Amino acid sequence: LEDEVVGEAATALFSDAQAMLNKLIDEKLIRARAVFGFWPANQVQDDDLEVYGDNGEKLATLHHLRQQIIKPDAKPNLSLADFVAPEDSGIADYVGGFICTAGIGAEELAKAYQDKGDDYNSIMVKALADRLAEACAEWLHQQVRKQYWGYAKDEQLSNDELIREQYKGIR
Repeated sequence: LEDEVVGEAATALFSDAQAMLNKLIDEKLIRARAVFGFWPANQVQDDDLEVYGDNGEKLATLHHLRQQIIKPDAKPNLSLADFVAPEDSGIADYVGGFICTAGIGAEELAKAYQDKGDDYNSIMVKALADRLAEACAEWLHQQVRKQYWGYAKDEQLSNDELIREQYKGIR
């Protein structure tokens, strides 16, 4: 915002975004929803995960790719499956997942602005809904770590630590 070249435009954009955000909240123009779950799971065939139901029945096989970059010093190309105990280990392990949105109502609102010839606010609504969805995902991830799964109850991370994904997982 202080940049000599783009600071004035950035400040105006920030102000417009704050005004739209307040409008979205105050008038309840868009909504967020989120859900998460944990399932028993095991690694199978190196890159895959088998996910099980409450009675131990196989619900699904999740296929994961390995990282596709050539790494120096023979470092391994990891797969998400590497972080779940192999089936033959005898270790009970789990996989979690969540889905969230902050865009319920955003498409209709953006279209209403566009229909009025207001492309700027149409784009602003879409951009804010996208950022709010990201914030919702971060919030839900924190809730899982601190409350629902509870393995990091005392976690106190700064914004920088969160951006650098310094939170701890469990195994």
